Amino acid sequence: MKNYFEHANISVVNPHNTIALILAALPSWHVRGQGNYVNERNETIEWYHVGDDTFYLAIDSQGAGHMPYWTERFTGLNHLGFAVDDLEATIERLKVAGFELDHYGAEHPHRKNAYFIDEHGIQVEFVEYLSPQISDRNDYTM
Repeated sequence: MKNYFEHANISVVNPHNTIALILAALPSWHVRGQGNYVNERNETIEWYHVGDDTFYLAIDSQGAGHMPYWTERFTGLNHLGFAVDDLEATIERLKVAGFELDHYGAEHPHRKNAYFIDEHGIQVEFVEYLSPQISDRNDYTM
């Protein structure tokens, strides 16, 4: 079996906002599991697994506060990145769902990308590759 990245677990205050961003951007994804548990502080925590058959985000309601803006210095997750087939269509779906574009990535002849931020400050990158060649996609000299 080939190794692959299966999931990431993120804690937020309002999982529904983060889930709405992800599902608006990635219409082939769905909530593949959900439930509640009581943590050691006797708090009821909501959890969701959002993804496809291979990869998912585990999103729970155990978060507190807000992520710093991505240009600040901190230790932790900087952003989540997803490859999409059509960046402009993804941006439009996110705008219709009420999410604002934060910024575009640097210009590159073989890819284009855009960044959105959920209400918790979690940054999500969407990248469309413009070349089928892996060497073009992974060219960081430009």
